[in-house]
Amino acid sequence: MELSSHMLACEAFGERHTSLNLCSFLQSVAADWKILDKITAIASDNAANIVSAIKLGNWRHIPCLAHTLNIIVQKALGPIDSVRVKAKAIVEFFNRSSSGFKKLKEINSQLNLPDLKLTQDVPTRWNSTYKMFQRLSILRDGVMVVISLLRPELVLTQAEWEIIDGVLPVLQPFSEITTEISAEKDVTLSNVIIMATLLHQSIAKAIPKDDFLRAVVEKLKEQLTVRFGDLENNILYAESTILDPRFKKRGLGPMNAMKKQLQLYNVRSLKRDWLIMLLMICLHKSKPSKRRQPKVDEYDKQYNQITKPSCNTAAAIREVDKYLAEENINRKQDPLIWWTQRKNVYPRLYEYALKRLCLVATSVPCERLFSAAGEIVRKRRTLLTPNKVKSLMFLHNNM
Repeated sequence: MELSSHMLACEAFGERHTSLNLCSFLQSVAADWKILDKITAIASDNAANIVSAIKLGNWRHIPCLAHTLNIIVQKALGPIDSVRVKAKAIVEFFNRSSSGFKKLKEINSQLNLPDLKLTQDVPTRWNSTYKMFQRLSILRDGVMVVISLLRPELVLTQAEWEIIDGVLPVLQPFSEITTEISAEKDVTLSNVIIMATLLHQSIAKAIPKDDFLRAVVEKLKEQLTVRFGDLENNILYAESTILDPRFKKRGLGPMNAMKKQLQLYNVRSLKRDWLIMLLMICLHKSKPSKRRQPKVDEYDKQYNQITKPSCNTAAAIREVDKYLAEENINRKQDPLIWWTQRKNVYPRLYEYALKRLCLVATSVPCERLFSAAGEIVRKRRTLLTPNKVKSLMFLHNNM
């Protein structure tokens, strides 16, 4: 019960990025490491060719939550695009103009504002729009003074500042959840349903007065429903959540996909019976011993054949009931430590938890690899061969 992350391959891919080619590459890497039969699921971004490649390989797919949240936010910000474009132009001016940057630092110092740099908005960089607006809001007085002196055409109106200030509390939960869910050493997949519920609740409470902000909120609601409305029907998310001692039964509830079922069945018995059924499916079948059995063992063998199925079922029922009856641990506690301490109390559930709590909710580890590769492969290092880059990356990430 300890999460670890390793890089198996980072190679030059000269073929066309078709689903078939990508699938063949993934299968080749898995075969080299002899893990073809050990892959529970693959987390990736939402690119159609990648998703299709994973499905062609008969693997289960986990869409990167951070990437999905970024898509939701980018689509929702359309109504205030003019404000965003103007804000980007202001940040670009200060990033490119040394005199403007120096003047801003001087004014900020005089106004006792924090010594911070403005953050540029990049669509592919998660949370960058929120961070850009946040920094502009913090340094607002200094920015207004310098811009009015050096670039008056970029001055933001009072209404535009109100839009920036108004959208910050709306986007803040998306930023916080992206940061939390991107951890590499923590259990993350079991958080997804919880986080989606919190986002729904947060957006439902937002009541903006401005028409532009109201359009942003409505778009966020629409995108959240489209992309997260069916989460509880995904077996990986549901199992991970109920096997996390921080959430258990509380993890599954008010999402749209479960509403009709929860109206028809008792909540507790539904989840209990469902988990028992899952346990019975995945119970390990004991391997027959190859050594000769003495005649005196024939009675035990016959007795076990008659009673073992019902014993397994009864044991699973008792185990699930006991697990669900235990008090949930604090959300900040480590569920892996909890399971390690109770692996003898819940042996069946422990074996199943091993297969589910290792799953990650994002492809952030791969994104970090791409960033590291970008530091190695540069214009001034063009003579590096693909094999050399592969070796450097392997050593850098696995030593």
